[in-house]
Amino acid sequence: MPRSGNDYVWVARILHPAIGFAWSFLYMFSVFATAYVGGISAFASAIGTSLTVWGFLYSSQSLIAIGTWMGTPVGGFILSVLITLCFALLAIVGARAVKSFLYLTWGIAVIGIILMWGLLASTTPAAFGVKWDLVLGQYTTYEGVMKLATQAGWTPTSVTFAASLASLPFAALFLLGGNFANVMAGEVKDVKRAIPIALVLSLVLGIIFWAITATLTLNAFGENWMYSLGYLWDNAPGSYSSVIPYAPTHPLMLSLIAYPNQLLVFTILFTILVGSLAAPFVYFWIPSRYFFAWSFDRIIPTKMADVSRRFRTPHVSIATITLLSILILVLYWFTSWPQAETIGTFLWAISFIVPGVATIIFPYTKKDLLDSAPEFMRKRVAGIPVITVLGVLTTISFLYIGYLALVNPLITTVTPLTLYGGLIAFLIVFGCIAMYYASVMYHKKHGLDIELAFKEIPPV
Repeated sequence: MPRSGNDYVWVARILHPAIGFAWSFLYMFSVFATAYVGGISAFASAIGTSLTVWGFLYSSQSLIAIGTWMGTPVGGFILSVLITLCFALLAIVGARAVKSFLYLTWGIAVIGIILMWGLLASTTPAAFGVKWDLVLGQYTTYEGVMKLATQAGWTPTSVTFAASLASLPFAALFLLGGNFANVMAGEVKDVKRAIPIALVLSLVLGIIFWAITATLTLNAFGENWMYSLGYLWDNAPGSYSSVIPYAPTHPLMLSLIAYPNQLLVFTILFTILVGSLAAPFVYFWIPSRYFFAWSFDRIIPTKMADVSRRFRTPHVSIATITLLSILILVLYWFTSWPQAETIGTFLWAISFIVPGVATIIFPYTKKDLLDSAPEFMRKRVAGIPVITVLGVLTTISFLYIGYLALVNPLITTVTPLTLYGGLIAFLIVFGCIAMYYASVMYHKKHGLDIELAFKEIPPV
C-alpha cells in the first residue's frame, strides 16, 4: 500500500512532527465526529423521514410506524450501526469494490439531481402552495406558514448584493472536503495529473450544484416562504412542531411536487438516498488512511499499518475506525453529544490554519523542494513566493470562517456542553503531543530514532 496521509505528511515535516500529528488528529476527529457521525445519523433519519413521507402520502400506517421508529434514538442508532458495518466491510474488501460503489452511487446521484432540478424548475410557488394545501392543509396552509413565522417574530428581509457577498464564507463550508482526495494520493495512478484535476473539478462542480439547486429551490417554493419556514425550524421549533408534524426536508418538498405520481415519488426518494451514500462512506473511509500514516511513522503502534495480504487494505485501521464510529454513535443518539458536536464545524474550519502556516514557511524551510517544484510554484511577487502568498490568504480566510462559525448560533451553540467539546479538543492536542514524545522516547530505548523519518518529505 503506497504512502498516504494527506496534509499530515508534509505539515509534520515542514513545521514539526508533534504539531503535524496533533493537528491531523484534531482535524480527523472533528471531521469524523461532525461529518461522518453527524452525517450518518442524519442519513438514518432521512431514511425514516422518507418512509414516513411515503406512508403519509399514500396512507400506509405500517410505513409511518417504521419511519417513526427509525426516528427514535434506538431505531436511528441501530440503522446507523448497520450502515457503518456495511461501510467497514466495503472498505476492507478493497479499492475495486470501493471504486464500483462510488461510480454506482454517483451515477444514481446524477439521475436524482436531474430529476430534482426538473421538478423544481417545473414548479411555481402558486402551484406548490396548492400541493401543500392539498396534502398538509389539515395542519396549516402554505400562507399559514408565513403567518405563523410572523407571529413568532420573523420579518421579511431584502436580499442585497452586500449581504450575499458577506454570506459567501458560510457558503464555503459546503465546499469543504474536496481536498480529501489528497488522503489517498498514494493510491492514485498518475497522481500529479489526477489530484489537481480532482481538486479543481470538485470545487467547480460543487459551486455549480449549490448555485443551481439553491436558485431553483427558492424560485419553486417562494423566497419568503422558505425564509419563514427556516426561521420557524431554527428559531421557533416549538411553534413549528405544534402545527406541522414533519420536518421541512427536501425529500418532503420534492415528494409534494411529485404527488400523486407514486413512481415519481419513489424514484426521487430512492435516488436521493442511494445517491447520497458515497459522501458518508468517504468520511468513514478517509480516517483509516490517517491511522495508517501515523502508524507508518511509528507515532502510534505499527499494528495500525498492517495491510491485508488478500485485500491490500489496512484492516486494523478500518476496524479501529468502525469501533470509534459505534462509540461516538452511542454518544450521539443517547447523550447530549450533538450539542457538544456543534463546535466541530468551528474546529474543522480553523484546522486549515495549520496547513496554511506550513505553506507560508515552506519556501523558506524547504528551499531544495521548492527549487525542484513546477515552475508556477516557484514564481514570486515582489520577491515573495506565490505559494507563500497563497498560504497567507488561506490562513486569513479560515481564521475568518472559523470566527463566523463560532459566533453564529445556528452553527455553534455556546453551552456548557459546547465548552466540553472545546475541552476535548484541547486534550486531544496536548495528548497527541505527549504521545509523540512518548513514542520517540520508547523507540530510542529500542535503538530507533523515528525523528529521522521526518527530515524529508517522502514520495507518495
